[in-house]
Amino acid sequence: MSGARHFFARGTVPDKQLKAEVKADIKSARGAQRDLAATGQHGAADRMGAAVDEHLDELNAVNNGTWTPKHA
Repeated sequence: MSGARHFFARGTVPDKQLKAEVKADIKSARGAQRDLAATGQHGAADRMGAAVDEHLDELNAVNNGTWTPKHA
């Protein structure tokens, strides 16, 4: 469960694992966005696009060494 990374203290989850989880989230959200748009659900597709943007920001934070969990 990739969202679980936000409940562990920083440093508990290795950066390599964080990157893999965030990249998987990006791939999943992009696929959902594409599927939703293809079926005419453009509002939901826009929300998935926003989720992708958040995941990209999160990936940049991991790459920059500034990532912090949201709930830990």
